[in-house]
Amino acid sequence: MKKFYQNGVIITDGKEIRDMGILTEDGKILDLIPSAPADAEIVELHGNYILPGLIELHCHGGDGAEFIDGTEESILRACRLHADHGTRVLYPTISATDYDTMVRALEALEACRDRMPLEIPGAHLEGPYLAPEMCGAQDTAVIRLPNPQEYEALVERFGSLIARWSYAPERDTDGKFLAFLKKKGITPATAHSSAEYSHMKEALAGGNRLVTHLYSCTSTITRHGGFRHLGVIESAFLMDDIYVETIADGCHLPPELLRMIVKIKGVDRVCLVTDAIRFGGLTAGEVGGSVPYVIEDGVAKLADRSAFAGSIATADMLIERTVRAGFSLPDTVRMMTETPATLMGLSTKGHIARGYDADFTVLDRDLKSVAVG
Repeated sequence: MKKFYQNGVIITDGKEIRDMGILTEDGKILDLIPSAPADAEIVELHGNYILPGLIELHCHGGDGAEFIDGTEESILRACRLHADHGTRVLYPTISATDYDTMVRALEALEACRDRMPLEIPGAHLEGPYLAPEMCGAQDTAVIRLPNPQEYEALVERFGSLIARWSYAPERDTDGKFLAFLKKKGITPATAHSSAEYSHMKEALAGGNRLVTHLYSCTSTITRHGGFRHLGVIESAFLMDDIYVETIADGCHLPPELLRMIVKIKGVDRVCLVTDAIRFGGLTAGEVGGSVPYVIEDGVAKLADRSAFAGSIATADMLIERTVRAGFSLPDTVRMMTETPATLMGLSTKGHIARGYDADFTVLDRDLKSVAVG
């Protein structure tokens, strides 16, 4: 059945298109044309924005659930929350943990990934091969050096499910872990790292061209005997081929810093991510548990308000807050569609154009996700 999406503002390829509708059939875009053919079902957009489906590279959970919980119920609950807020493609992120917990989480994801309300190309493992001194909210008790017996077994069991693996390059001293990831077609990324320029240069040469949540647990300039050495942050700025994630919730990075990152890297190398934890989508209140938190000001904080505990962002929140930070809507959308699609090799995602997936996010004039059709 053909569908024609009309009376919307199309946001794609860094521009706004106001005088065209989108003709689709069987999940694919047939064309952008000014009026509906007689055999098409009309989908009325009411003047809202229609975008390529938003792509979330880094998300731990939401609505009280996390992917590390290792249950189908938790996975569905978190995915439903983010789908309702405009995410159409999501890479469930599993924090640093022990081997058995990773297996349980991946088994649950494997069992239900095809029944989710959004598309899951694969999982993102964030750790456990991280730098202890850069652990952030990760559990230092489970952080360890790359173990071939462990990672080879995981990939042998879940190879088609693991899409990305974040690690600290300086912990991969012989480069074998990176070489293994590239051989298996898994996207490597630098995260929770004290790496210096030399480590980053070697990692880039080996195929690692992504930095996980820049400025969060990523090293900066240090001195050895008076001589300065670049860290992850400066190396990412210097190396044109490196992509960076930014937690664009308006809290983890102030607007000025986000503008600086994009000014240096460009919208074709910056990916906006929520990095949402289990409190994603919550707006206010106290949360109990072994560590008490408070949700306020658009972020989860420790109960004593001494530090952030994690992001509560959703995809539409990232769009709204990035526009509020001074970016155009087309540029903002590129950083959650075209750029991550290019990075992850999603050849039919990221654009509204002939032959691409008819997988849209619709936002109202307040940049809130709305359902259509």
